[in-house]
Amino acid sequence: MYAEERRQAIVRMASARGRVAVTDLAATFAVAPETIRRDLDVLVRSGLVDRVHGGAIPRSSYGTAESTARERRTTRGEAKAAIARVAMAYLPAAHGSIILDGGTTTGALAAEITLRAEQDPSTGPLTVITDSVRTGLELSTTHNLSVHLLGGVIREVTETVVGATALTMLGRVAADVAFLGTNGLSAAYGLTTPDVEEAAVKRLMATRSQRCVLLADSSKFDSDFLCTFAELDQIDVLITDAEPPTRLAQALAQNEIEVVIA
Repeated sequence: MYAEERRQAIVRMASARGRVAVTDLAATFAVAPETIRRDLDVLVRSGLVDRVHGGAIPRSSYGTAESTARERRTTRGEAKAAIARVAMAYLPAAHGSIILDGGTTTGALAAEITLRAEQDPSTGPLTVITDSVRTGLELSTTHNLSVHLLGGVIREVTETVVGATALTMLGRVAADVAFLGTNGLSAAYGLTTPDVEEAAVKRLMATRSQRCVLLADSSKFDSDFLCTFAELDQIDVLITDAEPPTRLAQALAQNEIEVVIA
């Protein structure tokens, strides 16, 4: 197991148990206690856990802190690309339409759509509705795509548009498939994100399509942020890079969500 994978597992265990001990983690992962302490130091600096005597506890949930889109584009690139490649199978047929949420994993899907168009110019027309300024610009010159960028106020941290104008425009469309991203995914609170206005746009996206596909790597598992924008029963498919932890997996199964591991 790589260090990053072990640290992600530690975060999930802390979230599920409420507290983890260095000695228990060392035994679980068959590494030295000093290795676990270094892992915890990294996780503390990343804002994912807090240190306590002998171990760590999960960082307070329902937070509002979020990394920028630029920062997130430099992390877990292989996992996001793999998720995007699998997501291509869920695009509608020619002349169909999709809602493409902002985010770096959905951005990876936009890159795959562009690549397909370049490799196969005969690909049928597709309409894309997005709140992502970056994605809208990248797709705007892609062959056989009709790209509609929502209007509104630009949030620099996510490079997406929010506000009344975005909601009004989104409320007037209906698409075949919505591809959503999320900051957090848990059995208790569903899909969550730190910003109220961002949540409002995502919440409406989840209702404006016949099918909702969530693209979320495993670092989002068992994380909760300030605003729930969709309940689990609103999602049809989850495409991710690892098996969800037990409690989340049970909740996904109870809501009959198709889970696809890229």
